[in-house]
Amino acid sequence: IFVLNRERNFKNLVKATSATQKQINLVKLHEQSKKNLEGEIQSYKNEAQKQRKIIYQLEKERDCFINDNNELKQKVGTVVLSCLTLRTVKMLIS
Repeated sequence: IFVLNRERNFKNLVKATSATQKQINLVKLHEQSKKNLEGEIQSYKNEAQKQRKIIYQLEKERDCFINDNNELKQKVGTVVLSCLTLRTVKMLIS
């Protein structure tokens, strides 16, 4: 009876050890997956930051173009008005 109990206990120990090892392997796998996902998240955060900087620069550039465009419109308007004034003066003189 003692030998049977001992064999049964040994089999139970082997099963428990095997189950424990499986759990340890699963935990390691989950930890590795977690590290990989955290790395991916950080990469996405870095990329988002780069894109925010690019967007900011593009918006600044757009604003400069808008300002330049408005200044040129004003100059064109002034030149057109000057031309009309000159034409009117020439017509009056003629």
